[in-house]
Amino acid sequence: MARAARDPLDKAARLGLLAAALSTACASMGAPPGGPPDFDPPVILSITPDSGAVVDGFDDDLVIQFDEVISERSGNGLENLILLSPRAEEIDVSWKRSAIEIRPKGGWIPNIVYNLTLLRGIADLRNNRLDSARTIIFSTGGEIPATRVSGTVLNWEEGRGAPRALVELTLLPDSLVYFAEADSLGDFDFASLPPGQYILSGTIDKNSNRQRDFREWFDSVTVQLDSTVSAVLWAFSHDSIGPRIRNAVLVDSVTVRLNFTLMLQPGIPVDTAVEFLSLPDSQPVTIAAVWNATTYDSVKAAEDSVRKAAQAAEQPQEADSAAADSAAADSVAAAVDTAAQIQLTQTVPDTGHVVRLLATRPKLSADWHVRLVTPLIPGTKYLIVARAANVLGHETAAETILSVPAAVDST
Repeated sequence: MARAARDPLDKAARLGLLAAALSTACASMGAPPGGPPDFDPPVILSITPDSGAVVDGFDDDLVIQFDEVISERSGNGLENLILLSPRAEEIDVSWKRSAIEIRPKGGWIPNIVYNLTLLRGIADLRNNRLDSARTIIFSTGGEIPATRVSGTVLNWEEGRGAPRALVELTLLPDSLVYFAEADSLGDFDFASLPPGQYILSGTIDKNSNRQRDFREWFDSVTVQLDSTVSAVLWAFSHDSIGPRIRNAVLVDSVTVRLNFTLMLQPGIPVDTAVEFLSLPDSQPVTIAAVWNATTYDSVKAAEDSVRKAAQAAEQPQEADSAAADSAAADSVAAAVDTAAQIQLTQTVPDTGHVVRLLATRPKLSADWHVRLVTPLIPGTKYLIVARAANVLGHETAAETILSVPAAVDST
């Protein structure tokens, strides 16, 4: 009976301990969030100093305040979403829950116009992300000038715009570097830079480290900034050696394509730039023409057109029903193409100005096509010697061996 009397007390004690444990656990986990789900990205409430402000002797942190806690890991690190110009050797970017504090190591330089860009990608704790960038311009002394530098970086070697290219403006002789990231088409825009002479450069930043590394393609020009400047930068490889022949490919019995290790200097090569020698006696083979890629494409298109016309003249007329079926198929194909074009115009940015800019310069190529007067002899080897220059004009003599197979296309 005594044991039975103690059981209710023991049970009560155990229940009390359980309740205390549950209370402690709930307190540590925190109350579940209430209200509707949050699908809105964080909103910038304030920036100190604000854009357009002149703060003489500014020595505090620049503070960007949001309306909610942001993720410290936004953009794989908040420092990856901050561009501060002029470029500092290093900047401190501190996460303060609902704010970001920014300061260049060594402090702010007096009497300088600073340009800070907060890139898209800032996220809250639910991964709702800002989808647009924000630029802040302020001065640590002196007026903010009404100047602007804009333009486009083109990937000349690949014949397209240069999205996210690194764009740098180096003020002379002070060597202050203002920099930015081009948009998805390669366009860039700087505002309120100090007047003066600058070296403007655009780099295909392949590793996205915001520095021009060895062998990265770039272009640069010198500009004088008084009010507004616009420029187009044609990024390409700046090799200091001439191109060498990577391989020689037999296109047909009288045509050989030479592929070089570098993009070639634009323009039509002279016939004497290439020598053909049959082996082993080194007898010269007469060359009819040496074409760059653009000229060869035009010649090939004309030859194909003549060939198709000749083939069509030899074929009998098709039956009317077959012609009707073909017309119907063409109509369907045209409708599909039209629908596809409509869809493209709705989803793809307008690249018309990039196409127009690219059309103002020759297309770069690493190929020459050599047309011979007489067909190459099957089973013979030939020594090919070529003198070619890269885009910068550095020339070298290169050679390769072409082995013609025992059977070759005679067309």
